Amino acid sequence: MLKFIPVVLTTTCLIAQTTIANDVLQSPLDVRQLSPQPALEYQPQIPNIIIHPIPYEPDVIKFTSGNHFHKQALTSTKPRTTSSEKFIPLPGASTKITIPAGANVLVNLALTAESRCNEPGSTAPDWCEVRILVDGQEASPQASTFSPDTYAFDSTDRGTESVASWESHAMDRHKCVYNQNSRTAKTVPVEVQWKVTNFDGGAAPRFWLDDWSFTVQLAKGCRAEKIKIDS
Repeated sequence: MLKFIPVVLTTTCLIAQTTIANDVLQSPLDVRQLSPQPALEYQPQIPNIIIHPIPYEPDVIKFTSGNHFHKQALTSTKPRTTSSEKFIPLPGASTKITIPAGANVLVNLALTAESRCNEPGSTAPDWCEVRILVDGQEASPQASTFSPDTYAFDSTDRGTESVASWESHAMDRHKCVYNQNSRTAKTVPVEVQWKVTNFDGGAAPRFWLDDWSFTVQLAKGCRAEKIKIDS
């Protein structure tokens, strides 16, 4: 979902080895957010490229892994509300996962919730956002990384949504996490964050979530491919 507003780009150091489908690798800088590529039996291998991502958004990123070996689900029936215009943690929607020594793991994340996003007395095109961080980085698709794109979990619909506009909403995110330490397991934080936009500068929208479920699953091995769509 595209909205024409400025978004701050973030850069992080990644360790990656990439296969490119239907595309030509121009330079190591073409590699973005793609993890080490294990063999087909999904055995991790040591990466040999250390790069910084560039502000380029591939058409598609395909994640492939082996079997799931860990699952954790957090749920809450306690309503929460925020009008924060900066990302803050959704209370209770955070956990830690353990990446085995030397393992390359695909982290699969799913959030479902009863949602409401309303802003009485305003006709501004505002919305309510959610993102999921894995080890401090937004999991894919990284909607908040590429300006002017963001991920609207819910919308005020220019002020037409009311305090009775309850709806069911959901999102999935994915990320490869590689633990290059061959002797020690790695503990990685996972966290859901939320915020609102406020274009008219008045009272900010009220973002309400209830009856949410946050599921985290780990799968053996992780292969990520940047795909170019010819169209």
